[in-house]
Amino acid sequence: MNQDKQFYLYTIVDQKPDDNFSVVGVIDGSGSMSECWEDLCKAWNHFLLDIQSSYCIQFDDTAILQQNPKLNQQKGEGTNISLGFHELIKLVKSEKLKKNVIVIFITDGVGEDKLEDYIDDLAENFSLFHEQEYQFKFFTLAIGETFSHTIVAELKNRIHNSTLISSQMEYIQDSKVDFANKLQQIKEEIFYKLVRVEPPVSLVPYGKKLRRLAPNQTIFSETPIIKVNGEEINLKQYQISYHDLYQFVNQVFLKLMEDSTRGLKTIKEEATKQLQIINSLIKRVAQEEGNDYKQDIDETIQKIKAFSLGQQQLKLLSAKDAAQSITKLQSAILAKNFRRQDNYEQKPVPNEKLEKAKQRLSVMKKSVKIKTIYTQIEQFFKENSNASPQLLVKLLQEKRAGQNLQRYALEYQSECTILFELMYICNQ
Repeated sequence: MNQDKQFYLYTIVDQKPDDNFSVVGVIDGSGSMSECWEDLCKAWNHFLLDIQSSYCIQFDDTAILQQNPKLNQQKGEGTNISLGFHELIKLVKSEKLKKNVIVIFITDGVGEDKLEDYIDDLAENFSLFHEQEYQFKFFTLAIGETFSHTIVAELKNRIHNSTLISSQMEYIQDSKVDFANKLQQIKEEIFYKLVRVEPPVSLVPYGKKLRRLAPNQTIFSETPIIKVNGEEINLKQYQISYHDLYQFVNQVFLKLMEDSTRGLKTIKEEATKQLQIINSLIKRVAQEEGNDYKQDIDETIQKIKAFSLGQQQLKLLSAKDAAQSITKLQSAILAKNFRRQDNYEQKPVPNEKLEKAKQRLSVMKKSVKIKTIYTQIEQFFKENSNASPQLLVKLLQEKRAGQNLQRYALEYQSECTILFELMYICNQ
């Protein structure tokens, strides 16, 4: 990839959740799970209470799709992970599942089978399912000290095709508390309908090219003209915002974390190239907006630098240390992203700042560029007041409120962001 080439970032936004999904547990029922089995059963069965479409595959040295998705009787023999995932493939092929699927893998062991004996078959089948527009979110709850964080990363790499910013592994320290807490977090996951993009784009440089992807992610494109669900978009019209860059660097970091856990030998080189591209994109960010993103972006870039210097090699850690490290690293990213994604948290504003904001908003309302469309902008703000200023601008740019407001948001992106920020302040 030519480092001097012009690259484009574009955040595909969708604020309409798709609540139609299935949950499948692929759960280790081997004898070593007996110590936490009662706590797991209690948490799992409570988790299923208000889920309409749920299934449970329990495996030991055999695997079975239970008639009842609730957990009760433990199988109690050896550990054969591949059989659990072969049952999952059969379940998907049966067409009983919804198109959106949460897969929850719960285990405390490596397995008596070898990853290389089944990973290619798994990859082939899930590649086909992805083409059929299934959307999978893959989560692992890891217990004890004998599981393999590398196997977890390889499984997620083949199965998961939803948002890149997501949990890779959650480590269960206290089974009486952690099972219930982690499953509740998974229950709060939101699906959005996959979008079609042509030509194919990636979520990170040098990443897999995708024609279908989950929205509310920032795409990386080497071409200025793309089509999203058939609608042509000229990326040259869009400035790179701090919101775009924030989302993008998080995607890069979490992909590097997965690749490091898999033990890819190219991780240092990959991270170095990613940093070069990030630095070139930083120079093109609209500087007037989004200062609250800058610190988070800088912190994530430092974590990417650690990969480029070989200071973060997750595969070489013990299973427990790796799981705890992964949980800590991803939690910081996910917490910040969750906070920003849905509800814009407006901090209390001093009276002096409020008065200044009102004065500035009053001046902007009367300006030639805004006065004829201000009523429309105000109405759009009221209808979407839980979204951040940056997200509101992106929605306007995607023609969610007519052509006039789209044209304004494209031509005056920074000014439009300031306008929404002032509205938030004055709305208090």
